[in-house]
Amino acid sequence: MAFDLKDTNLSGLPVIENPDSSYVPRPENFITKYDYAMKFAPQLIQGLHFSNGKGSITGVLDAVSGGRSRTYATDMIQWAEQGRLHLHLEGVTIASDVFTCPKPHQLRPNDIVAISDGEKEWQAHVVEIISTTKFKALNKSSVAFPTDPVTIIADFFSSDKKGGDGMDRGKNWDPKNRQNFTHVIPDNYTISNSDAKHITWVAGPNDEAYWMHTEIERYNTMFDNKVEMAILFNERGDDNSAAALAGLPRGQHGVIPFVEQYGNIANDLITTDEHLSDLAFRAKQQGVCREFMYFARHAQMRAISQMAKGLNAAHVNGGYYGAFNNSKDMALALDFTSIYIDGVDFHFKPWALLDDPTLLGATNFDTSSLSFFGVPTGKVDVTNNGNVESVPYLEVLYRGMDRKRQMKMFGLFGTQVKGDRSYIDLLTECTNRVVGANNFVVGRTSNFYV
Repeated sequence: MAFDLKDTNLSGLPVIENPDSSYVPRPENFITKYDYAMKFAPQLIQGLHFSNGKGSITGVLDAVSGGRSRTYATDMIQWAEQGRLHLHLEGVTIASDVFTCPKPHQLRPNDIVAISDGEKEWQAHVVEIISTTKFKALNKSSVAFPTDPVTIIADFFSSDKKGGDGMDRGKNWDPKNRQNFTHVIPDNYTISNSDAKHITWVAGPNDEAYWMHTEIERYNTMFDNKVEMAILFNERGDDNSAAALAGLPRGQHGVIPFVEQYGNIANDLITTDEHLSDLAFRAKQQGVCREFMYFARHAQMRAISQMAKGLNAAHVNGGYYGAFNNSKDMALALDFTSIYIDGVDFHFKPWALLDDPTLLGATNFDTSSLSFFGVPTGKVDVTNNGNVESVPYLEVLYRGMDRKRQMKMFGLFGTQVKGDRSYIDLLTECTNRVVGANNFVVGRTSNFYV
């Protein structure tokens, strides 16, 4: 039988045996056993046991955002991200020195463009701007331009003759505007007044009094899980969906759907160093971040360990990367959690949510949900209200700090109500901001992305 820590006795803690009428349970003096141990008695943490774990799947957002959270004031937040500094165009056709582009080229006379058909390269001097998608450029080579569509680098360099007029205009970089929406997450816990009496009072180091209740503690943990899952996974309803047409709230763009729309996606597990090399190359193509945290399910963690052990194998043609520095009193650590490859660091961490058999580890979800979620570390610059500021790649925002985790108690816990019951309302209003989604990666366990 598993160890079961009862509310009536917390070994090693100063339990208040006979609380008088001055001890009134309120939101501000409620505390969980785990939080109490973390704050006042860390030596007791190992004694706190639940048969299927504490049940908490939170932590990813805290780890990614560095524990930082800010507030917002309106139903929608907006920010702007600068795109690439240099412009290239694919699928450009050439006829009689006139280049036709699939999107605006932003070129000017005296710009020099580079041209490639995949086998040979050319350079051409821009002499006339016909329209936003057409320009005339003269070949700098005696070899004729190709007849098939080409790729051009528009911002290659420029050239002018002595005493020339130079450029007649500058260039503009239009930032990409992004937005997200507010999301209200409510919940309720109701208990009979008889069961609500099962409260344990404990004293803090400065004679403060805190109260605990196992069921309410579990309810709080479940609510925190639901908030994190809403921020990560909520799919904002389509304009013409049945739910939206019925007037139901559409909520925020969850982090995962946002990355799936604007970032990188992958099918199946990362199993070889070639797969990691592909991810490292994509990171170099998309941004400047060279260190990533990957939150993964058990199968992905196992695949990483197997891959790393294979690279260190003693078989013929197997790579060897040094001996394990192991002492007689130390168990051999067989898991690999960090790998440096092609100039990029990858750190792997298990994500309980993906393996929980009541959540994304449940039947069917275990083959359709995430295998990993790759997040860039560090900060990036965005334009916010005309100002450039440095923010984490992923940031959680709350509609005022009083709505970060608003708790209201009724009955024996607060305002009296009719009926032999007490209840608690919890509410969070929040949203998220994913900056540089092109640096994130979402991987699914099967061929989810067609």
